[in-house]
Amino acid sequence: MLPDFTSYFILLERIFAIVGTGLYLIFAIVIVKQVSMMTKNVYDKFNGVVIIFSYIHLLLSLLLVLMSIVWP
Repeated sequence: MLPDFTSYFILLERIFAIVGTGLYLIFAIVIVKQVSMMTKNVYDKFNGVVIIFSYIHLLLSLLLVLMSIVWP
């Protein structure tokens, strides 16, 4: 009789999802930092829009991490 590996695969899949989305969250934090550095050095009329999009990206990636932790 073989043991049931399904629960192990589900656990491994969740761990990969959490680690992957965590790395993506770090990437989003780096993007926000780079956009803030860019807007200090380059003046343009679209700087505000770029900053807003970078923070929206950060919030959505944080939501993705939370969903990967909480989702069954």
